[in-house]
Amino acid sequence: MKRIISILLTGLMVVGMFGCSKKPEQITDIPATPEEAMTDANLVFYYYEAVTGTVGGDCSVTYRLYRYNGTELVLSRTDHTTDDEEISTYRLVPASTLDDCMKVVKKYKMGKGKWINGIGITGGYRSAGFYKKDEWIKVTSDNMPDNGQEAFSAIHKILSNA
Repeated sequence: MKRIISILLTGLMVVGMFGCSKKPEQITDIPATPEEAMTDANLVFYYYEAVTGTVGGDCSVTYRLYRYNGTELVLSRTDHTTDDEEISTYRLVPASTLDDCMKVVKKYKMGKGKWINGIGITGGYRSAGFYKKDEWIKVTSDNMPDNGQEAFSAIHKILSNA
């Protein structure tokens, strides 16, 4: 039960982030430290993946890319383990990491067509958030095309290897 509440709270936090995020071009102050960059206002990309309904317990990973300076972004990673442990880390990554993620968004046409009225998966949940022009877009594994898992896997690979 604790695990379900944790996942629900994480989901609510994510929804809150999407509503509070400012478009990166609207931000003019460069954060002095990576820690100061990790705010909703600097969020430029988000990825969440959870394994649910398993005998051993549920677990999840969240990646967030934050604007930092012209050449680097802050990549944070938060793992929720099956033991209800939360492990958070961050590191600086090249700004091209966002470009690579957005290439996947474009290749798989995330946020369009079957991403709105597609299929869902069981045993897990994935979501991604990003800016498309002036709008924050969120896509989930609840509604995705047949190749949606490929898109999510490609983003996960980019972020886990950055």
